[in-house]
Amino acid sequence: MQRRVVAATALAVMLAGCVGQVGSPTPGPSIPPSPSGSSAPSAAPLLALTDLPRIDGSTANIPLISLLIQRMTGVPESMADNTVKTTGTPTAWRNLVDGSADVLVVYEADRTVAAEVRESGIELEVHPIGRDALVFFANESNPVTSLSTAQYKAIYTGRLVNWAQVGGRRSTIVAYQRPEESGSQALLRKYVVGGARMAKAPSDRVTGEMAEIITGVASYANTGNALGYSVYYYLAKMYAVKGIKMLGVSGVMPSTETIADGTYPYANDFYAVVRADEPAGSPARRVLDWLLSDDGRQAVLDAGYVPVQR
Repeated sequence: MQRRVVAATALAVMLAGCVGQVGSPTPGPSIPPSPSGSSAPSAAPLLALTDLPRIDGSTANIPLISLLIQRMTGVPESMADNTVKTTGTPTAWRNLVDGSADVLVVYEADRTVAAEVRESGIELEVHPIGRDALVFFANESNPVTSLSTAQYKAIYTGRLVNWAQVGGRRSTIVAYQRPEESGSQALLRKYVVGGARMAKAPSDRVTGEMAEIITGVASYANTGNALGYSVYYYLAKMYAVKGIKMLGVSGVMPSTETIADGTYPYANDFYAVVRADEPAGSPARRVLDWLLSDDGRQAVLDAGYVPVQR
């Protein structure tokens, strides 16, 4: 894979992940177990656990970070899981810029964070390593199975307000949102809403954590009229909630296969990132090199993500 050194202007077009606070790992999601026998490295450990650089990133990348730690250091899965400390997509980008993190495994920054990085003058080296996707979901009792991009946009800009307008029951669409700076909201803007003005949601329908939007849609007033969005990997493999179903886009359902072959339209990359001036041979550079190697690609696959095509 060819190395790309980019200034932060490139971050404005990246896929986004999750929101978090500095120094406060996002609670809630489970980490999918490693494949049988996959936690053992293929050779002697490449790094001692005490030499591991500060790895930050997106909530939806926690399983990959854990598997990276297992395979690079040789520690057991439980110890690797306890070592993972992520702060969420926007804070992770900021932490790399201000020196509080050394390596990111991360989804794309939203436009506000991208502008901050650009203004910092810090040059970042960004490599796509896997793919995920924005997905919409509703309560499984909702008869609607798929909407078009135009319909999703109309809902989130307040022009389409009733499920009967899109083939569902006559009931108000309760559209949950994420905070404006969150990765999922940035994804919604990138693929669906663009620069249009979003409909203002009540505060109880703007969820700070990824898990909250899923549980909110699943249980809203014991009805099926709520709508939400997240990233596929988190919803399918980290925080599966009974009563939730994913919706398609113009008849194409999100899946590992449709994300991999590009037929699902809201798919895009996530990244391994270091500062461009990271010295050769440093722990951070060694982690990046490993992620870009065949072993790293296998870890992306084994953790259940879609690797990027080389």
